[in-house]
Amino acid sequence: MSNSKPCTPRSSLGGNDHTPTTTWWKLVCTRLPPELRKKIVMSFMKRFARGFCGGIVLYSFFRIITALLKNPFRESLPKIVDGILSTDSVKVATFLGLYPSLYHLLVELLTAIRRNNDGWTYGAAGGIAGLSAAVLNKSNRQTLAFFTLARALGAIVSTLVTRGVLVAIPFFEVAIFSLCTSIILYCVALKPDFLNPGYYKSILKWSRDYTDENLSILFRMPAKHFLTCQDAGLHQGNCTQQRLNDLIKSLPGFAKLYLPIHMTPVIVFKRKVLFERPFFVFKSLVKNLVLSTSFLGLMVTLAKLTICLLRNYSHQPPPLAAHIPMLAGAICGLALLLEHDKRRKELCLFVIPHTINILYIAISRSSFRFLFKVPNGFTFLFALSMMSIMHSYEREPESLTLLVNGLLKIFVGPRKNIQKMGK
Repeated sequence: MSNSKPCTPRSSLGGNDHTPTTTWWKLVCTRLPPELRKKIVMSFMKRFARGFCGGIVLYSFFRIITALLKNPFRESLPKIVDGILSTDSVKVATFLGLYPSLYHLLVELLTAIRRNNDGWTYGAAGGIAGLSAAVLNKSNRQTLAFFTLARALGAIVSTLVTRGVLVAIPFFEVAIFSLCTSIILYCVALKPDFLNPGYYKSILKWSRDYTDENLSILFRMPAKHFLTCQDAGLHQGNCTQQRLNDLIKSLPGFAKLYLPIHMTPVIVFKRKVLFERPFFVFKSLVKNLVLSTSFLGLMVTLAKLTICLLRNYSHQPPPLAAHIPMLAGAICGLALLLEHDKRRKELCLFVIPHTINILYIAISRSSFRFLFKVPNGFTFLFALSMMSIMHSYEREPESLTLLVNGLLKIFVGPRKNIQKMGK
């Protein structure tokens, strides 16, 4: 302590010695020696640089996956050079540089000030660092806020079940998934403006024969008599036979979609196992690819076939009765049973943000829209969600999915709680 140099007084910088900021500044100066402060600053800069570069790579990969999601039947990879050099790319990279840098900085400061590194420290640091989402554009902030909200809710439920506060319900993820697909398919059929435009286009591509034009004719625009699928130009011949043919033809495209999704965790998280047990990893990869391809193919087929059967049974002219797409969505969601338990949770957490977005749009167009008139609301929602996620990451990582744990390990770094326990 005798070699520590005192910090510059805040009063000399124009501050008041008795303000809360000054008190915190004195605590930091007292409890963090100059050498440690310098180390923290250097770590901040290194993490920011690493996160920024990683953000550019992630953004490029995300554009490729998004393009495949929109059209898994494309013949070539999309052009991504323009996207990499865009302003949006720089904003995303800046955010991915700022968040981990601020998080670790805040953990060090809060630990020094509170002299405690409990769950509150990690949660507070994760929440405050989450304000860095303000650098993103509004669309990305909204997507990120809903994505992290779903993960935060999932982590909270998993933690409560683990602690015995809630009772585990068999096939709970399948039930939630079916509920979400019911709402989503209703919007696809009757309220496409409630969906994210990119997600709506992806669903149309997955269906192979659905277009906005023929869905408008078949499901939305009033008509005087019943219209068959042939009348709308959807397909020729028997509906059941046509849907089964679509299922077979769609499988190669869905396999192309899922191949990078399943390969990425292997390359990023399981490189050591890949070299030590290549046959085992390859066998697991093929098995997961077959299950996921079958799941998506069956889900799309069940959705379209159920709508056709219910329409033909009711024989009513358009517009389509709301219960038909909702029932079809609930039935097609049962295809999730083909997936592994861990994949079920991840897929469930994939559709929840889209469902939240639907509810957000519906409420924002209702008389309750005043509830969402909060400045920087998506930034604060993301920050609140990250409080739960970072608390879970450091204290109860098993409550998070493999995807979220892996992403946080890459962009935020190894869990500090493990490091301290190891010491």
